Amino acid sequence: MLYQLGAVSFEVFPVNVHDADSVVGSDFAVHEVIGAQKPREFTGQADAHFRLAGRLFPLKFGWGGFDVLKAMARSGAPQMLIRGDGSVIGWMNILRLRERHSYLDPNGIGRVIEFDIEMVQSPDGASADAMISLVGSLTSGLMG
Repeated sequence: MLYQLGAVSFEVFPVNVHDADSVVGSDFAVHEVIGAQKPREFTGQADAHFRLAGRLFPLKFGWGGFDVLKAMARSGAPQMLIRGDGSVIGWMNILRLRERHSYLDPNGIGRVIEFDIEMVQSPDGASADAMISLVGSLTSGLMG
């Protein structure tokens, strides 16, 4: 396993992640002063952002949970992100899931689908209601 985001496991196939990056930092309050450089007051940890980029080959390996990933993105519920070595990155809110289809087949589906998942770390985990709602939407998507 390369990464695990909620119910979706990213492996070499069917859903591959080939790039991951994160941004962490600090926030500061800037105070205006006359005739001097603006002093900055540390106010705490800034929002931590994380991005996963990958490829999917649906004609060769199937969709492999990509529809589940879309449902998670639409739900707004925080998802636990774990790196392949077992390190817990934390609860993440999915801000955007972008997909790009290339080498389209006659049905308009890409033979190669590249995707980016933009996330921001959430201070809280998913509520029980959010998890129940997500599971309901996932099972209804699988049934029909």
